[in-house]
Amino acid sequence: MSAIVAAIPAPKAKTSPFRWPFLVLGLLLLAIFASLTLYAAGNTYMPFDVSLERLIQAVSWGPFVTVFKWFDWLEGSRQLFVSLGAIAVVAVINWKKAPLMAVGALSGTIYVIIQGFIQRPRPSADLVHVIRHTSSFSFPSGHVVFFSWLLVLLIVCLALGRLPRPLLAMAWTAAALVLLLACIGRIYLGEHWPSDVLGGLALGLGWTSLALSVRLLSNPALARKQ
Repeated sequence: MSAIVAAIPAPKAKTSPFRWPFLVLGLLLLAIFASLTLYAAGNTYMPFDVSLERLIQAVSWGPFVTVFKWFDWLEGSRQLFVSLGAIAVVAVINWKKAPLMAVGALSGTIYVIIQGFIQRPRPSADLVHVIRHTSSFSFPSGHVVFFSWLLVLLIVCLALGRLPRPLLAMAWTAAALVLLLACIGRIYLGEHWPSDVLGGLALGLGWTSLALSVRLLSNPALARKQ
């Protein structure tokens, strides 16, 4: 009898369709984004925006100002072309990872919808120094949304599992620095309020976390090879 019982295969444990840490993080960040959006719908800026923007603009950023202006150039259709190019590169290297990139890029669509709906005006030259303004609205920061999903998913799709740990750590550090400079630059140039940048981070990183939480999308990039 024991031999018969031993021969019966044990039922396999069901794997959740979600990676729960990413799901919880994504929902938390999107909840923060929703709160910021509700506030932005009725207010042109938050109480800390003016003082924090003036503080950042008072710093002498030296050569980083050139980097800020380069980020500023990468807007609108240029971001779309870079996004499509990144998805294409990932698809050529491993087409199974391309859907994850494509879903991450949808955060840009959400940004366009929210920005058009909220229509928060750009920072006023009466309150802070304004170097350049585009014709679009202020909340959230589209540049920050763009860099948030693109940098994270490029590393996940192209570097994770390919680079040794020291190089992977360097890649994550470089991505974090680029994102930080993008955030500071949007404020320094007077393009956005700090709360716009926070909204961009919450949307970009929150949506990316949700995409990573779905195993069907993220398994090609995150699943351990047997």
